[in-house]
Amino acid sequence: MTETEPARAMTGETALRAGVTDFEQVHLISYMQLADAKASVFLAIASGAIAYIAGHYGVGWLHGEHFFGHSLLLSLTTFVLVLSAAFAIAVIVPRKNRRHRGIFFYHDIAQISSASHYADALLAKSDLEFFREQAAYCYGLAKICSRKYLLLNISLFLGIAGYAGFLALLLWR
Repeated sequence: MTETEPARAMTGETALRAGVTDFEQVHLISYMQLADAKASVFLAIASGAIAYIAGHYGVGWLHGEHFFGHSLLLSLTTFVLVLSAAFAIAVIVPRKNRRHRGIFFYHDIAQISSASHYADALLAKSDLEFFREQAAYCYGLAKICSRKYLLLNISLFLGIAGYAGFLALLLWR
């Protein structure tokens, strides 16, 4: 927008819609950050148990010289903890919504040739188009957030099962 162009005035309804999508965007991003933080803790806990098992038992338990039940519990526990760690990593891995193209997603903005072209793209949108883009962005964030929490729940379930096996191993000795 140049200095000679008048700024578009938002209607009350448009401002309300923009406020809702602004709120939702912040809300979703904070939930995704919380999922990432929780997954980081789960990853650290599972990795610690895996490191303990590897350091304490090495790979000697794979040769069958120990009691069969102990080796089976050890291998199952290690496998479940590795799965829990893998799902925690899957939560943390950055995601983008591949189905939507627009002016809000960072990867789409980065593909625009210059800052002035990006500004032009923003200015070319009507209030309704801008709202629709913002709503689509929030929808994409919600899909990503939903996927993160699904993976986080799986990681937590596997982590609890793995730690139960880990505690059984510690008590078995």
